[in-house]
Amino acid sequence: MNVITIELPPLRQRREDIPLLVQFFLKKYSEENDRPVQRITPEALRPLMTYSWPGNVRELENLVERAVVLSSGPDITIDLLPDNILGRGSLLTLHDPPTDASLFEIVEDVEKRIIGDMLEKCNWNQTEAAERFKVPLSTLNQKIRRLNIEIKKKTRG
Repeated sequence: MNVITIELPPLRQRREDIPLLVQFFLKKYSEENDRPVQRITPEALRPLMTYSWPGNVRELENLVERAVVLSSGPDITIDLLPDNILGRGSLLTLHDPPTDASLFEIVEDVEKRIIGDMLEKCNWNQTEAAERFKVPLSTLNQKIRRLNIEIKKKTRG
């Protein structure tokens, strides 16, 4: 039933759509995760406007969902954005995995980085991280052991 075909250019060619899409995804994932996130700071929006979006709208949606889950306040700030969006290299980007890595190795690496990021955001408080992930503390601890994530001591402040 291909009656009408709609050609939609990639997101990198429709940069004016990015702020509206971000607002839509912020509302969606704030509600789904029962989070108070309401807006993105102008400083955090700037890199989103210049990024090439090889993963198109899905990549933007995943980024916003991640930021909502990692946030601890009403704003999405630049520190919640992944290094690849900010132009800083990371150990592994999803669109450029090592050619000899299996899917399981790629998923394990991504999971390890996400858990590490969350622990760092929570000042290495595993209970808080488990709550933000909406998983039992025992599940998070099992993953930390399985992935050999080094737990750093909490910092004061």
